[in-house]
Amino acid sequence: MKLFRNIGIIAIAIFSFFYTEKIANYMLENNKLYQSIEEKSENYNIKTIDAVVNGEYVIPGLNGKKVNIKDSYYNMKEFDDFNSLYLIYDTTYPENSLENNKDKIIKMGNKEKNNVAFILEYDKNIIDFFINNNIDASVLVDMSAFSKDNKLEQINNDIKNFNNLESLLNKYTSNPNICFLNKENENICKEKQKYLVTTDKIINNNTIITIKNSISSGSIYKIEKNTNISDIKLIINSILYKDLDIVRLSELISEEIS
Repeated sequence: MKLFRNIGIIAIAIFSFFYTEKIANYMLENNKLYQSIEEKSENYNIKTIDAVVNGEYVIPGLNGKKVNIKDSYYNMKEFDDFNSLYLIYDTTYPENSLENNKDKIIKMGNKEKNNVAFILEYDKNIIDFFINNNIDASVLVDMSAFSKDNKLEQINNDIKNFNNLESLLNKYTSNPNICFLNKENENICKEKQKYLVTTDKIINNNTIITIKNSISSGSIYKIEKNTNISDIKLIINSILYKDLDIVRLSELISEEIS
């Protein structure tokens, strides 16, 4: 008898909870502010963009965002008026993403982000120029060049001591888990599930004019050591003139949106 009574109490509690929630949702969905958010939400949603695969290469996609109507309502409830600044979003993800294609090689970022990135061969003068001018870049380092205090992003470029350098990057930095591909590191980079990156946009003292005349969003530029600082400045000014942002490589290839 006691068992049946307890079962009855539980059943009533579950029914009460379900009924109360249903009433609350009904009242919420008929609230003018809630309805206003629901009607306008499509204007603020951003669709995902799938990664584009072409043979052995991939261009990263982009995440999207969708208005969370209920959370946005509670965020605006105090003011009882629609204000897009108080919208709350959920992230949406592309069906075909970079994560599904980590065996592919990235030659450029998604053009929609309006970014470019520099990869630097290790050259102290060039590195100091970027740091002193607060310009983001990613540096190819080996064990001898690694520094836990380097303000630029560091990319593991040591074949012989790959695992040891990887441990240092994990311990002291936000390891971007990127490999700039060459003939020697492809196997270990694929084995370690790194993001595989290459580029044909090489900056040195002989390519400045060609590079300057072909600046475009999504580009990855590798600067060889001993390149004149004055030539690098020329490229940077051309990038800024086109209203593109200079970001580190990990940000360029990321599918996150700002």
